[in-house]
Amino acid sequence: MIRSVRSCVLAVVLLALLTGCTAFPLPPQELSDEVVLRVPAGTADAVAKDLGRRLDVAQITERSISTAGDRVTVHYNPPRRDGKRVAVKHELFDAAGVLGIRPVTRLGTDASVPAECTREASPCAASTDHGEPLVLGPSAVTNKHLRKAEAVQPQGQWGVQLDFTKDGAAALKTLTDKVSCQDDEQLKRIAILVDGRILTAPDLRLECGQSLSDSAEIAGLDRDQSAQLAALLSAPLPAGVTVISSQP
Repeated sequence: MIRSVRSCVLAVVLLALLTGCTAFPLPPQELSDEVVLRVPAGTADAVAKDLGRRLDVAQITERSISTAGDRVTVHYNPPRRDGKRVAVKHELFDAAGVLGIRPVTRLGTDASVPAECTREASPCAASTDHGEPLVLGPSAVTNKHLRKAEAVQPQGQWGVQLDFTKDGAAALKTLTDKVSCQDDEQLKRIAILVDGRILTAPDLRLECGQSLSDSAEIAGLDRDQSAQLAALLSAPLPAGVTVISSQP
């Protein structure tokens, strides 16, 4: 059983032991929203822990998470901004949050490759949000390479900054170094996918031999989209987590 809520308190009795934000129980009846999830057998405690990390990043600090068998129940109060509730999408609770950064190997379609980008080591075909079909190579950078995902607002535009581990930086450098040396200018592109969906497929404005390394950015999002995408990527969930009920 896991029950936690993030709260910053000043209490003399605790100052000798704890500082800053810590976890305290909050009765579910004091929380307005509920999501009940079915999870794969044996994963409930791990999923509850990862959901706690997601909710931290999404700044959902008033919450209670409990487990029972193959069920995980989350009671929470949505964050508020300017006096209004921030909409919280179900994807925050059940989306796997699988990151893949792939080279664009062909414009258009190719019937010989899978139309779902779910296997990291396999080429696949997918379309951008604008309907542009692309054929993609295997994922070169994945969740294991990610050090931190953070919602940022550089120059007034919200997005998600991806910071990579040492191995991740090396993998991104190898990928973008190769892409930047493509003879076909149209193939000097990479695609960043989450759960098989292309979020962005930018042109790499790099000369041959130049590369990206320690970070990348997913731009063109609003504040709430950025916060929840950063939360998804911060704590991937196993396949098979599904919402079975929610309220309100």
